[in-house]
Amino acid sequence: MVNFTKSSMNSFSYAGWKAYFMQNAAQRLVIPFQDDKLTEKEKKLIFPSICKFERGEHSDGKHLEKVAGIFSKKINNKDYNDCIKLFIKEENVHSGYLELYMQHYNVHAKENIMLDNIFRRLRKLAGLQCEVIVLVTAEIIALSYYDALKDATRSHALKAICKQMLCDEIPHVMFQSYTLSHFKNRFYTRFIRVIFMEITSIAAWAGCYKVFVQAGWTFKKFICHNLYYLRQSMELSEV
Repeated sequence: MVNFTKSSMNSFSYAGWKAYFMQNAAQRLVIPFQDDKLTEKEKKLIFPSICKFERGEHSDGKHLEKVAGIFSKKINNKDYNDCIKLFIKEENVHSGYLELYMQHYNVHAKENIMLDNIFRRLRKLAGLQCEVIVLVTAEIIALSYYDALKDATRSHALKAICKQMLCDEIPHVMFQSYTLSHFKNRFYTRFIRVIFMEITSIAAWAGCYKVFVQAGWTFKKFICHNLYYLRQSMELSEV
């Protein structure tokens, strides 16, 4: 587990985050597919969950851009609007990594994932704060998933993708937490975030537990990781 509350990135303004996303966009991963091989057993183990996360990473971002535009005008900061566009682009790059890996093994993407559909509907229920809370919950789940996935397979290409995802997702959590710090974080907001994380963790474990078990994770370890990162996010949200 990583403690990101002491990171120098937490001092970024939206101008700083914009510069970060622009710099990160110039350093994309070249997936090392050479001599990458999976057994049929490994394919059956990893691809059902990879399909779910590929779908989750992909988004047109229309609703997020809409509410971000409103918020950007409210705080009179155009940099935030630019940050969101770069963030959406980066999320779709993540989806592209997983899609390329799936294509390499002739695995087709799935269009209809129940948990992903629930997340997308929840994000559209209210304004930016609700959208970001749902986003940061999904990103924290992703941190645990990619951490486990890299240990559940011998594929060096997939390990490289997972390491890149982890490098990118931690700043995403910090960025979204910074945005949440612009809102009033009342007791019931923190309570809702914890309950939502626990429910989401149960659903994610149910859909991906084989990967976690293969990597040596228990459900207790999984939910402890998620709540640990959530506590850090809430700490940054209250600064």
